[in-house]
Formats: sequence, structure tokens, C-alpha cells
Amino acid sequence: MWTTMTRHNAPLAILLVLLLTIFGCSSSTTDKQSVGFSIAHSGDTTVVTVMSPWQPGTTMARYAITTPYRRIACTSATHVGFLRELGLLDRLVGVCVPSRIYNLTDEQRATITDLGDDMKPNLEAILMSRPDAIIVSTYGEGDATIAQIAALGIPVLYCNEWTESTPLARAEWIRFFGACFGCMERADSAYHAIAKAYNTLALSHTAEGVSVMSGQSFRGTWYVPTGNTFMGRLFRDAGADYCYAGNPATSSLPLTFEQALQDFADADVWVGCNAHSMQELAAIDDKHTWFKAYKNHRVYNFARRTLPSGANDFWETGVVHPELILRDLQAILANDDPDTLFFSEQLQY
Repeated sequence: MWTTMTRHNAPLAILLVLLLTIFGCSSSTTDKQSVGFSIAHSGDTTVVTVMSPWQPGTTMARYAITTPYRRIACTSATHVGFLRELGLLDRLVGVCVPSRIYNLTDEQRATITDLGDDMKPNLEAILMSRPDAIIVSTYGEGDATIAQIAALGIPVLYCNEWTESTPLARAEWIRFFGACFGCMERADSAYHAIAKAYNTLALSHTAEGVSVMSGQSFRGTWYVPTGNTFMGRLFRDAGADYCYAGNPATSSLPLTFEQALQDFADADVWVGCNAHSMQELAAIDDKHTWFKAYKNHRVYNFARRTLPSGANDFWETGVVHPELILRDLQAILANDDPDTLFFSEQLQY
């Protein structure tokens, strides 16, 4: 069905490149945003190349696809978001902690095999689910668990959407799923609609001069998004005034509480806190009450669409549809009716 190639299988990779050169290839990603993967076509073969997040310019895996896989296992709620968008949930046979997946019915949760902890899936459970392939996210080189899964003879599909620094680049991984599971046209159509909606909103924002803060104190450290991160780009496209917008880093920045207070004491709006009420936020650290946004009751989380189990649709639909997050942020900056928000909710006393 599939041929999987990595940098350790260079001869096969070179042969494939030669075949693509001789017989011609085409790409379906003319409006490409992602840097983490690429797709090429040659005859009946689709070639998906995944790049290493840790060694720029290095191929992590390459898949030559002739017949799409049918039975799918995955380790992340985000993967389920992409599968749902493409109408592929009927192929899902295993997932880590189904109770923590928002977009599954009770019947699906009862029949889909629980693969255990997403950082260390249960190998026996993976075998019991009998997948044709398993989708994984990698959080470092030399992942021993992924090596053990591969040793079972189950093809491993690397989905590294979380390493992308822009919302549309993350959303574009829907094309990775389309290529892997035989619905490329559907994936292209979905991405085009998402990108169009996102870009239209980004060009139409009306907020000017509204300052925003993010995160909260956790064990003495306050992590904030920089300008080239998923949330940092959303702040920019929403029209927010964000003090770290010009920071070129692509990962969160750790601050002391004193630094956070200096930077955000007078911020108009606080988004993305990990609390469900003003009292809870104050109980986490009473110094949270020192910020202007807290005093003015303009504090928001991304937890409107959550279940008692902790499942949060922000990490499923939100990654696939960043335009919905952007719409929330624009409404928050404009101080619109909080009942109109999709993922966000305004904290109450």
C-alpha cells in the first residue's frame, strides 16, 4: 500500500526523486503556507514529505502513497479535528484517551480503542485496534515510543502541525491528511475556504490601540507568546496592540511575574487564561488582581466549548479553523457581546 522512506533509506528516496523527474510531478499547494510538509503527484502515486522540525532542511519521513489507508489510529485530539473536518471519523479505530476528545459521540467513545497516554501510548492497545497506520506528533528527536510503534510493523505518519508558527500554516496540515487518506480535493477545498475566511477577517479588523495580554503566572513563571507564534500572529491579525509583537522568536517567552506586571499592568484585555471564573484566577495567584484587565472585568479564556472530562474543542476545531479564533479575538477587542463568542468566554465573578 505505502512505502515509507526516511533519511535512513536514501537509495529508495533517490529513486523516487528520479522517477518524479522523469515522469513529471505536480503539486496541489500553490498557496502554500506550511514549511513542515510538501505534497507531489506522479501518475497514481502521491508523495508526502515531512521535514524535521529540529534539523532545518532535513527530511524526517517520505511516504509514497498509491492506496490510502482505511483504519486510522492517532495520538492527539488535534488529529481528530482534521479527520472530522474531512469526514473520516468512521475510519478512526484508536485514539489516546477518547474521553478527552470533544468531537466524538458517546457511541464512538465506547467503540474506539483507548490507546492510553498520548506521550506514551499503550503498545498492546495499538495492536488490538489493528490500524493500517497511526498518526503521531513528535516532541523531540529519537522518540523511543515512536520507535517501538514502528517496530510493531505499523506505519507511522508524522503530523507536526504544532511546530508551524502561523495559524494558516497549521490549518494547511489538512492537506497532509487529504493526501494520506485519499481525499485531496476535499482537503484543498476546505483549506481554500478556511484561508479565504481568515484573510478576509484579517483585512477587516477595526480595533485600534486596544492592548492585549496573555497567559498567567504558573509556579513563578509567566509564559507569553512572541510575535512569530500561533497566538502572536493571531493577535497581529486581530489588530491588537501587543508588546511582544516584534519579538522574532518562534516559541513562548518565559517571564518573571515582575516582568509580566511591568509589560501588562495596563493592558486593556486579557485572553487565554487558564481559569473559569475571576475567583479561580485570583485563587491561582492573588497578584493576578493587580492587572487593569482584571479590575475592568475584561478577562477571557478559550474554554467555552469544553466537556466535564476536560475535552476542549479549541484544540480540535480551533487548529483546523483559526478564522473562528480570529473572529473571537476581534469581538473581544471590540468589547462585543460575549455571548457571540465561539471558543472564548468572559470570566464571571
